[in-house]
Amino acid sequence: MAFKWLFKKKKAEVKEAPEIPEDAAHISEQAKPENKVVLEKVNVDLKNRAVRLDYIKRLYDGIKEAQRQCDDIKAEYGQVTSYLKDIQLMDQAAPEDKKVLLETAQSIVELTKERERLKRRKFKFTDAQKLALESFEPKVPQDLNNLKEYEDYQIKIKNDMRQLETEKGILLSDKRDIVKRQSTLRLVSKALALLLFTFGVLILTIALVFEADMRVPFVATASFALIVLGIIVFEARKNRTDMVITERKCNRAISLANRVKIKYVNNTKTIDYMYSKYKVRNATELEFVYDQYQKAKREWARRREDAFLLNEKNEILLHELEILGVKDREIWFNQAAALVDPKEMVEVRHGLNERRQKLRDQIDYNNGLMKDFLNELERIRNKSPEYAQEIEEVLKY
Repeated sequence: MAFKWLFKKKKAEVKEAPEIPEDAAHISEQAKPENKVVLEKVNVDLKNRAVRLDYIKRLYDGIKEAQRQCDDIKAEYGQVTSYLKDIQLMDQAAPEDKKVLLETAQSIVELTKERERLKRRKFKFTDAQKLALESFEPKVPQDLNNLKEYEDYQIKIKNDMRQLETEKGILLSDKRDIVKRQSTLRLVSKALALLLFTFGVLILTIALVFEADMRVPFVATASFALIVLGIIVFEARKNRTDMVITERKCNRAISLANRVKIKYVNNTKTIDYMYSKYKVRNATELEFVYDQYQKAKREWARRREDAFLLNEKNEILLHELEILGVKDREIWFNQAAALVDPKEMVEVRHGLNERRQKLRDQIDYNNGLMKDFLNELERIRNKSPEYAQEIEEVLKY
């Protein structure tokens, strides 16, 4: 009885099955034109009970699987059909009834395009820079101005350091020159003293030995010695004075250089801190990145505003579609362009018809399988009451 009920039920659902040859048990596929997969014939020794039972179970499993496929496909087929009915409802609606719907759909299309355009735009700053700018946003303008001043001041400090180093080099060179002049003067003094001593001994010897009058040579020599001594004393004092002045200038230059170096170190550390703070290499980069960030902020605000407007328009769209009696309304969020562009709607309708035809082909294919399986079971059942009883037993589970 179970087999008769199943057989009648399936027969009512599927088309008339092709005749199956009696000389061999087999299954054949009613292939669609685009489906070239054909099930091969299965030769079964029906006299062997184990083989026969296994074959009957496989036929029954095939029927259940084909039925499950049909049920799933029919659900999808019904959904696609519902979409097409919704399109038909919208096509048949009066223009005045669709006015708000079309205006809303047009707004959704424009907002969606704008959102996609904003998504594609890239801003030139890293995630680390973005995080830093977000964290210190109120201070960025002031920090940017300060950083520019620090960099300008750094250039001035470097120039001052170079000038002081040059001045210090000149002063050190002057010190060496004074030391050389003083050494030369000391040598000249020693040589002159030796010469005067020698000349004095010579005058004294002549005066004693020859009893000559040597007063004039002595006075001349003494006068010359006094003049040279005066020059030497003057130059020595001048060298000492120059040395003192040069030493003071050198000390002052060193002191100034040290102060400038301290400023340089502190300014350098401040600049390095600012670079690290904003993840940049210089003030120019920070200015560029901050400008990019400001533009990005404006676009992020526009995105949020567009998202709010888009949600608002979607709610209006849902309401208008509900008024028209459209069943599946949410799918038109992403297909708003089809509501305002007839060509797009033709493409949507064509796609749905293609999907429905493929689903119908699948249903026909699985119905054909069930028909073949049922005919094969009926053929086996008609061969022997024993076979019929075995089929009834299998169909109970």
